[in-house]
Amino acid sequence: MQAAAQGWLVLDITNSSFYLGVVTAAGSLPILLFTLFGGVLADRFSKRSLLLFTQGLSILPALGLGFLAWRGNVGVWQVITLAGLLGLVNSLDIPVRQSFLIDLVSPDSLHNAIALNSAAFNGARMIGPAIGGVLIGWVGIAACFWFNAASFGASLLALYLMRPDEGGERSGRHAGSLTENLREGFSYLKNDGYVFSMMTLVSVLSLLGLPYSTLIPVFARDILGLGSGGYGMLMGAVGFGALSGALWLSFRETNGSRALISAAGIFFSVAMIALSQSKNTVLTMALLFMSGASAVVVISSINIAIQTRVPDRLRGRVMSIYTALFLGTFPVGALLIGGVSHFIGVTSAVFASGVICLAAVSLIFFRARRLS
Repeated sequence: MQAAAQGWLVLDITNSSFYLGVVTAAGSLPILLFTLFGGVLADRFSKRSLLLFTQGLSILPALGLGFLAWRGNVGVWQVITLAGLLGLVNSLDIPVRQSFLIDLVSPDSLHNAIALNSAAFNGARMIGPAIGGVLIGWVGIAACFWFNAASFGASLLALYLMRPDEGGERSGRHAGSLTENLREGFSYLKNDGYVFSMMTLVSVLSLLGLPYSTLIPVFARDILGLGSGGYGMLMGAVGFGALSGALWLSFRETNGSRALISAAGIFFSVAMIALSQSKNTVLTMALLFMSGASAVVVISSINIAIQTRVPDRLRGRVMSIYTALFLGTFPVGALLIGGVSHFIGVTSAVFASGVICLAAVSLIFFRARRLS
């Protein structure tokens, strides 16, 4: 809901697709800069305690945006600042959460846990924007931020009730300096060619593919002529597709197969290319559903492939590298597609992104086939 409200608020303030990319970049850039340190902390300290800290801090940006939107005198620089603050908190929160799953389930159930985690995330992503679009028109943008702030109470309660297995081999209390710990993580990545290929694919999709979502407000308002409710429907279509893909994946006994990763990557790229040419609301929703489903399948399958391969003692650091490449390159991609769309148009920018992703998926697939 906050993501939907924030995108609509920025478009309302600036009337610019470029600033949509700037705000997205502000929220993601700290992840690129600082998430590696979060991975070291995840391998050193109690993940549950770290998550209690980060989830509590995450309330503050939501409260700030809610207050500014309620007051009605909000500048884009304020939105950028608060998005950056949340990104800073997420730079620690996300790698800890990624590596926390192994403390909650047995290694044999890890692939199902990753897929179900994606289902939970994308279920909220499906419902939230749809409700957010209704609330924007009914009671105003501020309500979306208030609800998000209140929702962290449920997260904190869930963490308080958890009793994870953080003892023994997975305790992660490693000696050595911060630099030595980081070097060990990068050394593993350098020596495992298959994991390196999967990391490369994640970075390409995050840089050149997934940022198309920052332009959905423009598709809704300027291409399809929809209001805030229609915008919520488009965002909901992406989320519903992502939820469907995650649930489908959770029922499969898979360790992140190369064939599944490549097929999902190709489907995602083709959906982007077709989306760029669509002028029909129903067709656009169908393509957004397809892109959401295939994106979750490819990203979650890569996550599964990496986590089932990496040693437990390196999990936090390797997953922090994954997070930096997955979410940290997103701001660069958001700025890139926002800037390119400003000069050549939204549809041309999305079309070019889809073509490049299709070529990259094909090339990386053939490289990974020799290394798996």
